[in-house]
Amino acid sequence: MHARSRILLKLSGQVFLDKKTGCIDGSLASSIVDQIKTLSTEHQFGIVVGGGNLFRGNQQGKILRLTPWSAHTSGMLATLINGVILRDMMHRAGIPTTLVSAVYCPEVAEPISQQTIDNRLRNGDCILFAGGTGNPFFTTDTNAVLRAVEIGAGQLWKCTSIDGVYDDDPVKNPTAKKLQKVSFQQALDMKLAIMDATAFTLANEHGLLIRIINVFEENALKRASQEAQFGSVIQR
Repeated sequence: MHARSRILLKLSGQVFLDKKTGCIDGSLASSIVDQIKTLSTEHQFGIVVGGGNLFRGNQQGKILRLTPWSAHTSGMLATLINGVILRDMMHRAGIPTTLVSAVYCPEVAEPISQQTIDNRLRNGDCILFAGGTGNPFFTTDTNAVLRAVEIGAGQLWKCTSIDGVYDDDPVKNPTAKKLQKVSFQQALDMKLAIMDATAFTLANEHGLLIRIINVFEENALKRASQEAQFGSVIQR
């Protein structure tokens, strides 16, 4: 069997919600799982799952007047809940998946270590990362780049509700121009908000290619695998 290329998927917790109503809906998450299964003959995936559908530290944390540490920690725990849900969906689809967590919770997930990651990858598993970096104040983008490096991925696909990188916020500015390819230095110079500066810098240091795709489009992962022009690319 030929070696599979490794890809890190950064999934927002919004994939568990209906985009129009904001209510819990598993149809998109189920579609993502089905696409991962189809693509698994060519690619081995790692997944970083967010927790924004349950708790956002910079939103609900402020409303509840939490300390920054408590707000960020609550957000990291939300990712663990989503990790349990997604692991169950992956197993039901017949995809060997190991859930690891940077927040120590051995009853639920294996503690993160490079040895565990390497062993599970050799077994052919998909590695599902939860608990952020285990430390507050780091974004899920930075965490996604970190985990991509740990699994030896060549690409990181950030799955969002926007179809690529723009020179301005396309939601606020309808004349914003889509950029097909951007260098990390350009992203930093233009202060593009699609990812944070720490994530860009770390990805650049390790030669990681980042693709920004709209996961709400039908068969988005399949299209990203087959169509070079789908979404936008950020690279050296």
